[in-house]
Amino acid sequence: MDRRNFVRSAAMFTGASALGVSPQDQTAQQITDGAVTLLTVQTKTVARSLPHFWEECVGSDRAIVAMRAQWQEDLLRVKNEVGMKSVRFHGLFCDEMGVFPSGSKAPNFLYVDIVFDAMMERGIKPFVELSFMPSALASGPQTVFFYRGNISVPKEMKQWAELVRTFAEHLVDRYGIDQVSTWNFEVWNEPNLPFFWAGTQQQYFELYRASAVALKAVDPNLRVGGPSTARAAWVGDLLQFCANEKIPIDFASTHVYSDDPQKIVFGTDVQYPYEEVIPRALAKVNQEIRASKFPQLPLYITEWSSQNPAFIAHTIKSTIGLADIMSYWTFDNVFEELGIPTSFMNGAFGLLGMRGLPRPSFHTFELLHRLGDSELASSDGPILATRRRDGSLALLLWNLIPRPHGQRSATGDPTQQTADQFGTQGAGKPFRIRFDGARRGMKATATRVDSNSGSLARAYQTLGSPPYPTIQQIKNLRAASLLAQPEHLRLQADGELSLNIPPNGVVLIELA
Repeated sequence: MDRRNFVRSAAMFTGASALGVSPQDQTAQQITDGAVTLLTVQTKTVARSLPHFWEECVGSDRAIVAMRAQWQEDLLRVKNEVGMKSVRFHGLFCDEMGVFPSGSKAPNFLYVDIVFDAMMERGIKPFVELSFMPSALASGPQTVFFYRGNISVPKEMKQWAELVRTFAEHLVDRYGIDQVSTWNFEVWNEPNLPFFWAGTQQQYFELYRASAVALKAVDPNLRVGGPSTARAAWVGDLLQFCANEKIPIDFASTHVYSDDPQKIVFGTDVQYPYEEVIPRALAKVNQEIRASKFPQLPLYITEWSSQNPAFIAHTIKSTIGLADIMSYWTFDNVFEELGIPTSFMNGAFGLLGMRGLPRPSFHTFELLHRLGDSELASSDGPILATRRRDGSLALLLWNLIPRPHGQRSATGDPTQQTADQFGTQGAGKPFRIRFDGARRGMKATATRVDSNSGSLARAYQTLGSPPYPTIQQIKNLRAASLLAQPEHLRLQADGELSLNIPPNGVVLIELA
C-alpha cells in the first residue's frame, strides 16, 4: 500500500476528486487511435479454469465500524450482488473494541462477537487480521490513524501469545472448528512501514512466531500467514525465517498498489507502466515462494485498489494464476482512517460510496461476478471470455487508457485516501468480436459501465452536487446510479458483433 509519506497533509478530498475525477485525470493525454480492434473467441475451446479469486475476500475499515447498520447493509449487498465471501479489517484488538477494558486481567470478546456474528449471519466469513496492540499489552504509546491503533511491540511476547490463544479458543468454542478452520488468520498489517509497526523486522518475525504457535496449539487446522506487508516486501524473508525456525505458515500475504515506489517493490530502478506494476509484483513474489522451502504456498494479495473500471478488469485478467486471493480495498465508504468524512462525494476507498450508493467500481465487480468459471481461448487483448456452468457465454471487454508516465494517484496513502480514480479522458474505441463456433443469429446482451452508465459522479452532478443530500435526493441518486439496462444484440451472419467502448469503460457481453 502506498502509505508512505505519513507527514504529508491529512486534508480530505476537494475539487475534482470530490466528484470522483482526480486532477490527474483532467490533464490525461488524449488517445486518438480510432482503429477497429478485432478480437476472436473460440467458443468451443476452454483455455483454463477461472476461479473467482477476486471474490474470496474484500477489505474494510476497522473492526468497530462493523457494528453500524450502514456497514452491515453494505456487507450484505456486496455478498449478494458481487459475491464476496470474506472481509478483512484492521483494529480487531484496538482499545475501542474493548478486548482489554481498563484494569482487566483477562480479554473480553463481547464486541468481537457482535462483529463476527453480524458477518456470519449474512453469510460472510471473517478474514482475521491480528491487530493492533491493546494498550494493556503495549510497550509504547505509538499509534496510527484517527482511532489511535497502537502499533508498538508487546511488552511481553508471551502476553500477546496468550491473547491469540485465548481468542482462538473462544472462536472455536463459539463457531466450531469445522467453521473456524476455513478462516484465515493474518498476523498484523504492513509491518514493513514504520507507521504501522514500531518494531524491527526481527521483532515482527517473533510476533509472527508467537501468533502461529498459539493458533496451532489450539488446533493444527487453523490457518495462519503473513507478512501482510506493503510493497510486496518481506515474503521471501518470512518464508526463510519459518523454514529455519520450523514455524508453521499456511499462506503468504502482501499488498501492492500501482503507484508503489518501483525501486522499493522490485529492488531496481525500473519504470514499468502503471498498469503493469501489480501483475509484475505478483510474479516477483511468486518467484520468491517457489524458491523457498514452501514452493506450493498460496499467495494472498490482501490489499489493492482502483476506481477505474477498465483498470480493475485489466488487473484481474493480468493476475489470473498469480494469486489465490485478490482482496480489493475496500468494499464501502464507511471509512474513517483519517477521521470523520467531510464531503458526501469523496475520493476515499469503497466500491460503495456514502449511504451505500454504488460506484462504477462496484458495478465492474457485478459484471465480473457474472463471468463463468471456465476461461475460453481468445485473442490477446482487453477481453476475458468465459463459459458458465449452464453453457452460456459471458465475456468482459474494456478500453483502458494508459496512465501517462510519472503520473500518480494517491492510492492507499493514509494521508490522502484517494483511490485510483475513474478518468474519462481519451477516446472511445471500436471493437469487433468474432465468435468462432457460435450459432449465427444468437441473441446477446451488452451491459456497460462507463462515464454515462452506472456513474454516481454524473448522477450527483446532475442533482446539483448538494453537500448534504436529502433523503429523497439520496433515493434519486441510488436509482440514477444503478447499472444501466442491457442492450439487446444479435450476432451478424459472420458470427460477429461490433460495438464501441468509451475511455476506461467496460462491457459485459452475454450469449445464451
